[in-house]
Amino acid sequence: MSTTLPLIKLPPASKRAPATRLKLTEQRIANLAKPPVGAAYIYDTVAPSLAVRVASTGGRSLVVVKKINGKTQRITLGRYPGLRLDDARQAARTIAGEIAKGDDPVALRKAARARKTRLADLWPSYLSHLKQRNRTWRRDKQRWETELSQALGKKALAEISRSDCQGLIDRIGADRPIAANRVAAFLSALLTFAVRSDRLAVNPAKGLIRFQETSRSRVLKSDELENLMKAIEAEREPWVSVFLMLMFTGARRGSVASMRWEDIDLGAAIWTIPAEVAKNKTATPIPLTEPAVKLLRQQLERSAGEPWVFPSAIGAGHLVGLPKAWARVLRRAKIKNLRIHDIRRSVGTAMARTGASPHLIATGLGHRSIASAKAYVRLAGEDARQALSDAVASLTTASPREG
Repeated sequence: MSTTLPLIKLPPASKRAPATRLKLTEQRIANLAKPPVGAAYIYDTVAPSLAVRVASTGGRSLVVVKKINGKTQRITLGRYPGLRLDDARQAARTIAGEIAKGDDPVALRKAARARKTRLADLWPSYLSHLKQRNRTWRRDKQRWETELSQALGKKALAEISRSDCQGLIDRIGADRPIAANRVAAFLSALLTFAVRSDRLAVNPAKGLIRFQETSRSRVLKSDELENLMKAIEAEREPWVSVFLMLMFTGARRGSVASMRWEDIDLGAAIWTIPAEVAKNKTATPIPLTEPAVKLLRQQLERSAGEPWVFPSAIGAGHLVGLPKAWARVLRRAKIKNLRIHDIRRSVGTAMARTGASPHLIATGLGHRSIASAKAYVRLAGEDARQALSDAVASLTTASPREG
């Protein structure tokens, strides 16, 4: 008999049907009619706090309804007929006894469950939750595998303390402060999921002390651009075209990697990033430069019949694995500390150096707010050299991979 299933809050009294009471029997429970909508509750006269819940689908559950700390709550004991009536009555009496002693049976059962459930046991459910709601779930999966699994995975939820969480973040932050902050956010979200799913009473990772961050301002230097372009050209397809498309559009790597032909109007030179891909969750039109359009026409010949502009070599999805190819490019170009996203920042900064307004930069790069684009204007003001602006601008007038 299980008494650790989720707590269900009662609807407001004004929305509840009058209570029906009768002496429950196994046969009467089996014969209860399905309500047309919602759920019906029939209370037992033998154990007054016990009720059977009949859903509109016909499913039946045995529940205990009691006031705990002045608030009426409903505790699901189990589904019928898996849970027998006699066992449910005994469980109801046990819960009533705990309340009479001043205990909170809901908290007691959460604590018992937390003592049995390890963090590693929780992870599969949370990963499934992430895949439904978070486009970047693979990053969190990597954080689990590299940072959390070995450190905390074998610990029971109830045994994970705030000092365990803070200690882990401090150890990571000794060498990688930014990574430590991301792990702290991930760990807090994971344990919040444990609380919301009634596996844990309190989140010990909430409000951890994090490391100070400064906004990244790395952009391509004028003396790096030529080497970078040569290193990109030395790569094989599709990496050459992907990285050139990043240079020609200033778009985010995830958006470029998942480009679909149905979102591109080559005649109008417009690429609309769909809402499900766009960071701002809004369909975002991006004006395409002449070299970007030329590159896309070349790619159309290579990927004829494919829904993706850059299809994966394995499977039916789009291209993945940009970081590995980018690392090869940087080694070949002998450039350090340049991330793929820094290309976007470099394009935005170069636009600002040519005198483009924040509004034009926001339109060109697909920012929802002009405030986001003002950062590029600030970066441009920090470096008065025009060489980089001229070099990046030349990319939009030269045809890709000529010769």
